[in-house]
Amino acid sequence: MRFRFIFLALIWILLSSCATLYPPSPPVQPSVSGDRAENLFLEAENYYRSQDYRQAWQAYSAYLAQYPQGPNADRARLRQAELLGIFGDWQGSLYKYQEILDRGATGDTAFQARYGIGRAYFKLGGFDSATRVLEGLTAVDLPAPLSFSTNALLTEIALKKGQVESAFVHLRLAGQQVAAGDQEWFNDLQTRLTEQASPAELKHLAGLYRDSPLTAPFLLRLARLAREQNRPQEAHKWLQTLKERFPASREAQRAEELLASARRVIGCLLPLSGDYAPYGNRVKQGMELAAQGTRLDLVFRNASNDPYQTARKVQELAQDPRILALLGPLTSADAQAAAQAAQTAGIPLIALSQKQRLTEAGPLIFQIFLTPRLQVRQLLRYTLGTRGLRRYAIFAPDSTYGRTLAQIFGEEVVLQGGILATQATYPADTKDFTLALNPLLTAFQPGTAGPPTFDALFIPDDAATVAAIKTQAAQSPLGQVQFLGTNLAKPGKTSTVTTIQGLEGILFPDAFYINDPNPGVQSFATAYRQRYRSEPDYLAAQGYMAVRLLTLLMENQQRLSREELPQKLMAIRGLPTLPWFKGFAPDRQAELDLYILTIKNGRVEMATTTPAAGQP
Repeated sequence: MRFRFIFLALIWILLSSCATLYPPSPPVQPSVSGDRAENLFLEAENYYRSQDYRQAWQAYSAYLAQYPQGPNADRARLRQAELLGIFGDWQGSLYKYQEILDRGATGDTAFQARYGIGRAYFKLGGFDSATRVLEGLTAVDLPAPLSFSTNALLTEIALKKGQVESAFVHLRLAGQQVAAGDQEWFNDLQTRLTEQASPAELKHLAGLYRDSPLTAPFLLRLARLAREQNRPQEAHKWLQTLKERFPASREAQRAEELLASARRVIGCLLPLSGDYAPYGNRVKQGMELAAQGTRLDLVFRNASNDPYQTARKVQELAQDPRILALLGPLTSADAQAAAQAAQTAGIPLIALSQKQRLTEAGPLIFQIFLTPRLQVRQLLRYTLGTRGLRRYAIFAPDSTYGRTLAQIFGEEVVLQGGILATQATYPADTKDFTLALNPLLTAFQPGTAGPPTFDALFIPDDAATVAAIKTQAAQSPLGQVQFLGTNLAKPGKTSTVTTIQGLEGILFPDAFYINDPNPGVQSFATAYRQRYRSEPDYLAAQGYMAVRLLTLLMENQQRLSREELPQKLMAIRGLPTLPWFKGFAPDRQAELDLYILTIKNGRVEMATTTPAAGQP
């Protein structure tokens, strides 16, 4: 007799919320011929098959009341025990099966009753008791359908107990009788076993049972996990192994589809060792998060401030036809070398560097990063347009960074209609700014009459230095001007209380603000926390943004070539999931929607449209 146990389990779920009712046995009818007995049993069977289980119960009860020793009495009692389980009374089902054994049942009836006891224990949560009963059954020569069901149920128990290898062994035995069992149940068990097993367990079983068809899904699962974790070479190895071992399997067919799919690869050049490794790894995490669950694979190469080696790696990656584009590097020297090599090799590159004029290397070169000019431009738009400031001064360190930012700031002030009143410099290692500030004090008050010559002071330096300058300036007339900085002025985790207090009221731009309530920002921040158990910063956000742009293009393009990519990138505008990105300018530099931030009561906040008390 074949039982469809998965089907019955589903029926039990549907009926379990109902109260358990036991219909009264019908009154004993007068004796009739054997044909009447057979018809009564068949009537009960018809109710059972049509899922009218209440009527079936009554019909079986009527049959047993009239023919307790009838030819179908054992089958009727087995049906009743099964129906009790369907009604949700697994304890009653257990007693009923035990009663059948106590009546001296033998042969197939005894085997089915013992299986029913094991199943009832399983439903009641008695996994150890169920295992003992069912494993006892495996020691005898069972009919094929019951052999399948016994091993399938032992597989269920092993999965419940987290015993993956035991589940595999029993499912393997069930597979030998699946033709006489339930193919749907078998497939479900195989799927759950494959998903529940850890990568180490999958590898162990796939190696131990090399010729078992059950390991074909394991190999496919290992390949998919490797892809999701950005290990394309490992994924390819598992897919090839699957095709070699089980060439006729449906999993091998799926492997062919994966190998021939439109998945593309992005080459990522980041500093993963040396002094810049902490920055490169934060960008890498953002990239991996954006690629998770997509059709894009990432291949990382170390670019640690060695332009010659970086150019060579660009050439190597460009020779791989699977690679659609390159991302990175971070340092200016590496970025310049990579841009020139990528343009020559004919592969698009999206640089993640502050290097100026980088996209002039050619039409295949794009740039997404917080460049100095972008910072200055956004800062001046805010202070000129929202704060109403007009006259500016610059106080910059005598360093490459300081001179570059001073030049850019002066150019942008003029372009946006402001006035650069004066500028001064200081040695990069200055600790006491008393003398260095004197030229600004002189320019600030040329005489006793008239307004100050400037109302904002731009200092392109790190948080500690800007705080020290601002603290010293607070003791002079310069204390009344609005201080401005770059993103370097944002205090970090290691900043002292003195530094944070000294930065109170300053305005500076940044590419990422974790407390922005924008849904796109919060979605990214939440996903990052869940995966890495840490807070994202603008480096992680930039890496995420660069990869996410490509994944969005891949979603709408089944086939995307290197030649088509630049045009597709230039067409992207305004993405809700990437609130920082506005599009690419004609020079292929990303237009980013930066934040203007300030320090208020010791905390970083978005600047408001209303000036703080005491500010212009």
